[in-house]
Amino acid sequence: MTDATSNEFREWRNRVLERMRVLIVAGVTTGAVVAGLGSRLAMLLLRVTSPERVNGLQSDDDFTIGEVTLGGTYNLMLLGALVGLIGFAVYRLVRPWLIGPQWFRRLTIALASGAVAGSMLVHADGIDFTVLKPTWLAIGLFIALPALFAVTMGVMVDSVSRPNSWTARGRWRWLLPIVIVACFPVMVLFLGFALVPVGIWALSGDVDFPSEVRSVRWLPNVVRAAWLTIAVIGLVTLLQDVNALT
Repeated sequence: MTDATSNEFREWRNRVLERMRVLIVAGVTTGAVVAGLGSRLAMLLLRVTSPERVNGLQSDDDFTIGEVTLGGTYNLMLLGALVGLIGFAVYRLVRPWLIGPQWFRRLTIALASGAVAGSMLVHADGIDFTVLKPTWLAIGLFIALPALFAVTMGVMVDSVSRPNSWTARGRWRWLLPIVIVACFPVMVLFLGFALVPVGIWALSGDVDFPSEVRSVRWLPNVVRAAWLTIAVIGLVTLLQDVNALT
């Protein structure tokens, strides 16, 4: 292996490790805390505001309503950590195409996530949104939660990615990801699968993808229109479910 090839390999390896670090510290943490623990807190609030008769019923996700256990909470946080991997990937795909100042980018991604993820969470069949009361609170919580998740994901990814981030200094650079993965050992399997797309992504170096396609004037608008279409479809589906429930 020549010196040039060896240097290129080291640069590629460092990019992969850096992006895996951001994936773990920002993606897994945000998912576990906001999506996982946030879901637990939302369900606990709904248990307090709902009639006593719902206690002991099985939710649509096979959780026992009114039953709060350490194992159940951990499983929710683990599920949230997996959602964090997906959320990280989606955010990195969407971020280069966002327009406007930062506050507007945060707002648009929150609204889109609330509409799309909310349409997946809120449904008129099953018992979650028919027995938990008040209905408006149940609906509102599970629209606000993915919106909050999206905003937090953006803040975390942008913050952890900065070269001067405390998460990238000294021993924290490698210790923090190890601690996070140790909290969710099963994540090693999913992170192993994530290495493949991250490795391919790292081949492009640190080039901002949209800058490579500026000569194709119509492409950015087509991509933005595609994201907008997904958000609109999610919003329409969500409104239909909300109408059926109310």
